[in-house]
Amino acid sequence: MAFTLTYPYAQAAGVGQGYFVAADPLGPTGIVTVAATLGNVELRITRYNAPDFIQTVTQGSTFTVQLGNIQTIGILALTAATGVLTLITPV
Repeated sequence: MAFTLTYPYAQAAGVGQGYFVAADPLGPTGIVTVAATLGNVELRITRYNAPDFIQTVTQGSTFTVQLGNIQTIGILALTAATGVLTLITPV
């Protein structure tokens, strides 16, 4: 069974916001999806013992990635932006 967390976001240009911090230092494996409704954003994911993951998501598009050892997930608004961030992890 999977556990889904959904976070709507609305951020001004240049504003970064964290949306997930792992309780376990090793972090879960999960599927992260960003749907950028308005504006452009950078999805930023830090991981245990792995390089940071950074991906630009442009207005009107959706990006999905599956990663392990997720420690934090954040959004940096490159322009004024709204959208939805979703994390799906196994329970």
